[in-house]
Amino acid sequence: TVGEKIDRLGKEVEDLREQVKEMLGLEELESLLVSLLNISTITTPPVPEPLLKLRHAIKEKDMEREVLLEEQRASKAVEEYLQENPSILEKVDDCPICLDPIFDVSPTLGCCGKEVCHSCLASIATKVNNTCPLCRGKFMVAGEPLSYLRDKAAEGKAWAQCLLGTCYDIGVKGLAVDEEKAESLFRSAADQGDPHAQYCLASCELERNNDSEACRLYEAAASQGHMSALGRLGSHYFLGDGVEKDEMKGLRLLTISAKLQSTDVIAHSNLGKCFAYGEGGLERSFVRSAHYLKIAVERNELDSEEMELYASLLLMQSKYYYPDYEIPPSGHNTLPEALFWYRRADVEAIRFAEYESKIKKLCACCYKPFSTDKKAKCCVECRAVYYCSRECQVADWKAGHKKDCVKSLKKRLRATGEFDDV
Repeated sequence: TVGEKIDRLGKEVEDLREQVKEMLGLEELESLLVSLLNISTITTPPVPEPLLKLRHAIKEKDMEREVLLEEQRASKAVEEYLQENPSILEKVDDCPICLDPIFDVSPTLGCCGKEVCHSCLASIATKVNNTCPLCRGKFMVAGEPLSYLRDKAAEGKAWAQCLLGTCYDIGVKGLAVDEEKAESLFRSAADQGDPHAQYCLASCELERNNDSEACRLYEAAASQGHMSALGRLGSHYFLGDGVEKDEMKGLRLLTISAKLQSTDVIAHSNLGKCFAYGEGGLERSFVRSAHYLKIAVERNELDSEEMELYASLLLMQSKYYYPDYEIPPSGHNTLPEALFWYRRADVEAIRFAEYESKIKKLCACCYKPFSTDKKAKCCVECRAVYYCSRECQVADWKAGHKKDCVKSLKKRLRATGEFDDV
């Protein structure tokens, strides 16, 4: 079971830490002998290979245990919530293809108004020859003609009214932004009980600082299984905006939303901050905080303060698991990604400056300090590691910098369509 695995990992981590303590005692003795013999030409990495392997094992097992603990906590919250609200499973739509309940905000097919889950949409989009497998009409998700949407909205179709309202709200399909028209369409669909429309209408109420009405709409949408609405409601309870403040309830709703809906950036970012600062009755955990913030930060919807926090957590991770290293070992070096997010956040952080200064003093491969008369070679992709020679640069790439470098991260971010400027 998950609980047994967590206990086993905890015991293994403690055993490994005891081995590290024993080995460090031996290393201190060797260090004393070296100093007595006046040997100062040490050019090897700062810790021996056996100790480094222990450090790697501790990191992997401890981080796995932390994530499992959080999965266990979140799963328990979801189980209790669904037991307390059994009608949600009856109200939530099932994907008409795979029949799994759709808690995630999923695409509405513009041809027939049906919702499908993201995984099924990705599967059928390239296999149905532009024909909807449900209504056999022209397969449309985001490319439905404006006239078609208007006709369906005029017929009173709530899904069409909501989609058309979104077009007016953000100004797409050749429409100018018209917030009044958008709100009218959202309200018409919300009156029919459409949870997406209730969620969108709540945003309109927030713009008028009508938090209490927004919370009412969020609650109505959440009662039908709209997890984004549940997450927003959780944020309001946590802060006490529009409802009586209740941090524990807010944290619970945020946890449920994040567990059931991977795209809820607000729930993920709020949970990340709670674990970072130990809020809402949670113990501080940089592993669990980074776990949530990573999901949010890679959707390009976090502000500079949150990106800076995520970068700081990555640096804490390196310092915690590899205290013997000025520059973490290749294959486990979080500095490239941390500096990437620091730079993207465009902040003048003291810690950022400290680490950027540190990496320019040592070769990331052989750990030799750079001589003043020789220019160091820098990885042009991440600008987070420097080398004393071409040989060291090639050796470090093979040793693990290929995994650490943000080159693959940039490629992954560009593939999401959210990071055109990377």
